[in-house]
Amino acid sequence: MENVTKQNSARAHIIEIIMFLSYAFFAVNWIAGTTLTPQIMEHFDLKSFSSATFISNAITVAKIIGNLMAAKVLIKLYPKKAISLAGLLIVSGSFLGVFAPTYWIFVVARFIMGFGGALFVVYFGPIVMNYYSADKRATINGINAAAYNVGSILAMIIVAPVINWLVTWQKSMMFFAICSLILMIAWFIFGEDFEVNKPASSDVKTEDEYTLGQALKEKFSYVFPFTYAGLLTLYIVVLTIFPISDGAPVDPKFLSATVAIAGVVGAAVGIGAAKKFSKRLRVIRWSGLLMSLAGLTMVLTSSTTVALIAAAFLGFFMFVPMTALVTIPQEMPGMTPSKLTLIMGIFWSFSYIFETFFYYVIGVIIDKSGFKAGLLLAVGLSFTFFIGSFLLPETGNNKK
Repeated sequence: MENVTKQNSARAHIIEIIMFLSYAFFAVNWIAGTTLTPQIMEHFDLKSFSSATFISNAITVAKIIGNLMAAKVLIKLYPKKAISLAGLLIVSGSFLGVFAPTYWIFVVARFIMGFGGALFVVYFGPIVMNYYSADKRATINGINAAAYNVGSILAMIIVAPVINWLVTWQKSMMFFAICSLILMIAWFIFGEDFEVNKPASSDVKTEDEYTLGQALKEKFSYVFPFTYAGLLTLYIVVLTIFPISDGAPVDPKFLSATVAIAGVVGAAVGIGAAKKFSKRLRVIRWSGLLMSLAGLTMVLTSSTTVALIAAAFLGFFMFVPMTALVTIPQEMPGMTPSKLTLIMGIFWSFSYIFETFFYYVIGVIIDKSGFKAGLLLAVGLSFTFFIGSFLLPETGNNKK
């Protein structure tokens, strides 16, 4: 099955925009659900914070399963139907959550929604490989790496006004579900299929299917997610738990917003860094170290000024290295869209296994010892990014 759209074309840009916004609004919906946690806990008569974390972890567990299944779904259905299925799951899960009569049905709804999100995030890779030439991929990778962060900023800007406007958490979440529905329809119109077992170079023959068993025998399949998992845990904690924490010298919601906004700036700088420095690991290594130190400072300081600066540095250095990180597998020899989908599926799945376990542990620690103890654990875990930079392969060339 040949791709009918040229690389870097107007249609390619439209497809990229739909993918980006679909995942950004998935993030809005997820964060909106977390922001509405007090109302949801009251509605379903939940008493402990650790019990409430199951709402977010339902999405996370779905991601673990969905990430691993994404490659098989892509090969079976091809891109248009596979991404359509992902969009349908996000939308249907969102609407089911609105009308859920019990807490556990609400958890199931979030699971369905998370499964769709799991497919979506993995499909960024093959879309970039197919629709963009090698010299453009670092830029598009950097943009896509910021999709969730853009969604988190949108959530911070619009969730509160929407709640004030629509009053109930059900109506508020329905509003965001409708946004995802509109984007799903846009994909139905503009999405298309392409060959998934053929490398991007047209002169290279189609390869045999790369299997999960083959992937699990490779060291990279474990080092890659290990590197990211600690950062992911800290990021989710900063966006979901930190805003409702106590002990910060300034409103923690404002610090979380600072992290998110600085992350967008960091993603933009990261695109430039990936172009300027062909070596990937040096960007990952030093950004990772500075990120963790900034997070530690933000949690421990009693100074408003220092907290704000640390939050900005935290968000900035979280996203500077993301373009370099996700470009590494695309630069490996013989990479195809289906192989990349499987590698990224393992990456996201293993990262979320790590995050799911420690997110719950952090919730338990918060219940027993307070917010600061839980936040310090999250910061400590983020050092996996720095450690992983010594374990990953260097795929960049020797120009710089």
